Amino acid sequence: MISLPYQRYQIGQCIINCYDMTITSENNTVALPAKVFEFLKLLLLHPQQTVTKEQAIEKVWQGNIEVGKRGTGNAIWQLRKSFSELGQQPEDYFKTVTKVGYQLLIDPVPITKVVTHQQQKSDNKKPIFIGFSLALIACIAFFVSQTATKLTQPPINAQVKPERITHFEGVEERPSISPDGRFMAFQWRKSGTKGQLYIKNLQDEDAPLRQISMSHDTEATPSWSPDGQSLAYLRTTVDNQCFVHVRDLITNQDKQLDNACVSKGYLHSLEWSPNGKALAYVKATTDASAIFSYQFDTQEVTQLTTPLAGEHDLMMSWSADSTQLAVMRSQDNMQAKIMLYSLDSNTTTNLISDETLIIGMDWEHTQNQLYFTALREADFVIQRYDFDTQTLSAFHQDETISSITINEANQSLYYARHISQEHITHRSLKDGQIIKQLISSSRDLYGQYFTATNELIFLSNRSGNWELWLKRQNENMMLTNDIGMISIPSPSPTSSLYAAPIRTHGIDYNELYLGDTQNQTLAKIEQVKGNVRYASFSNDGSAIYYSAFVNEHWGFYHFDLATKKVSLLLDKNIKFAIEDDKNGIYYTLDNEPGIYYWAINDGAVIQAANDEGQSTHTKVNDSLRAKDWGSFFYQQNALYYLERSDENDLIQKRDANGQISTAFTLPAMSIRNERSLASSTDGHLIVSMQGINDADIYRIPLSD
Repeated sequence: MISLPYQRYQIGQCIINCYDMTITSENNTVALPAKVFEFLKLLLLHPQQTVTKEQAIEKVWQGNIEVGKRGTGNAIWQLRKSFSELGQQPEDYFKTVTKVGYQLLIDPVPITKVVTHQQQKSDNKKPIFIGFSLALIACIAFFVSQTATKLTQPPINAQVKPERITHFEGVEERPSISPDGRFMAFQWRKSGTKGQLYIKNLQDEDAPLRQISMSHDTEATPSWSPDGQSLAYLRTTVDNQCFVHVRDLITNQDKQLDNACVSKGYLHSLEWSPNGKALAYVKATTDASAIFSYQFDTQEVTQLTTPLAGEHDLMMSWSADSTQLAVMRSQDNMQAKIMLYSLDSNTTTNLISDETLIIGMDWEHTQNQLYFTALREADFVIQRYDFDTQTLSAFHQDETISSITINEANQSLYYARHISQEHITHRSLKDGQIIKQLISSSRDLYGQYFTATNELIFLSNRSGNWELWLKRQNENMMLTNDIGMISIPSPSPTSSLYAAPIRTHGIDYNELYLGDTQNQTLAKIEQVKGNVRYASFSNDGSAIYYSAFVNEHWGFYHFDLATKKVSLLLDKNIKFAIEDDKNGIYYTLDNEPGIYYWAINDGAVIQAANDEGQSTHTKVNDSLRAKDWGSFFYQQNALYYLERSDENDLIQKRDANGQISTAFTLPAMSIRNERSLASSTDGHLIVSMQGINDADIYRIPLSD
């Protein structure tokens, strides 16, 4: 056993307690396994030095090479995760020296005050510093509604400590409880692997996990049959095709029921009806996502809901009598509402409106109450809607709550809590090496670079709300202040101007704003109409491209900054578009993977829009996921885009001749979804990273 001169040390904002192998920050404490704590002590003995893997194997694992190799990797992962759970930045404390070992970056300070063991426990409860951190989800949205439904009372379970149900390495998500309450099916995505489905015995901690299947595809969203003998789930193949499956747990037979389903983030997009006769699930339509049903007796697939173009019904939950569905509808993750759909009358009724982010939902049938997650500034809150009294109240608050499910048998709620660390990196396109890194307690996202001014604009909630921020040399300044929901900005390539869709307080759609970082002005572009999303500048900085929903139709538009003229270019539901150096347009479509190219023969965008015969549209890429709709850019006569494999996130280059090569790779799922790549100076790019990604499942009772 490694011995230290003192029993307690302070490193940064944390207290290391050798008495009971714990780490404390503020009033939060985590306990470490014995070998992990021994490894930490070895780092404490050699601060600012590289502790090699061989040294760790010899000192901590007594020379057992095979066990030690796995143990060192697990130990540093466990330390990083524990510091994250305490609201700290692991990269401020630990450094991995590739293929060599690890470093503790902060000198430990001994705490020499002599205390008894009981006094030491009491001291752990004293706050050490004041602050907060918010970890965000890879597969969720990035803004907070200021006009969301207000809570009618404070969280009633704020003092109830959740019970941790899973604690594995990786992400445990989308729990589903068997009808008798004995088993929990869930998705487990280990580091470097795809998500697979497992079953945990909730009544026997010693019982081994049961893996449902071992395919090479991603499996998600398990849902139990009412008799507890089958699981429905969604399977996503390597080419991003989604299929609805049912597996018989007795015979282990598996059957495919339908295709073209939608499995987005960690949303609850599949559920078996309580009467056992149908499945409800999300399917993609031409320009929306709707709820469909599969009837087991007739094998008939029927579309139930009819959202407008650009709207997405992404979650549902059945009523006890299987005649109604609570449906969450969202518009590009910006405005969310919950509706009640009646199968008998084929009608919908609004229940909850004006929410920004709903990422978990389940119907509790005994008390006839609907539970769902919501964001309240920097807090994740589970809310409870009572159908009988039509009242809304807060139930529980925690960090980074995502999917939730109800255990009717023991009247408890299970939810997944994430640890994720977002930060923005400035990298070389040649080899991916980091040139600069912007870190601020995991609260910075979607950086965009000003070539003309050498500035970085990004989204951040470091003020408590999601706002636009600017990094200028060593200075960070806030550009917006509680004006509404901010979308990803787009900088001009030739000036300090930027465009940003913003949904200000009191309206339910996005308007296009034009800002200037030099004089810090921001004003609405009055000529632009409709619900706007995801703008970009032309290469010469003279115009802005954007997509907008006008007169019940999506269109792709061009706004000339000099003449203030708006022109409709294409009558298409384009998600995001950029211009190349030939006046051509690369773009993505809603709900569809891949990148298209609009080749304009005469070089005039407006003229080509008026004469489609002078232009052609070609799909130049199939590998960009629909979830990564904005992760591509044009630089030095080449298109760069994000491609994902089981092992890596790849930055791919498509040159002028259509030849594909890999610029560099990063670990799998280390780059965020959405629009996480942006062009910088020639030979460089901006990447939004998600760092540590870990989630465990917790349980909390439904009543005090």
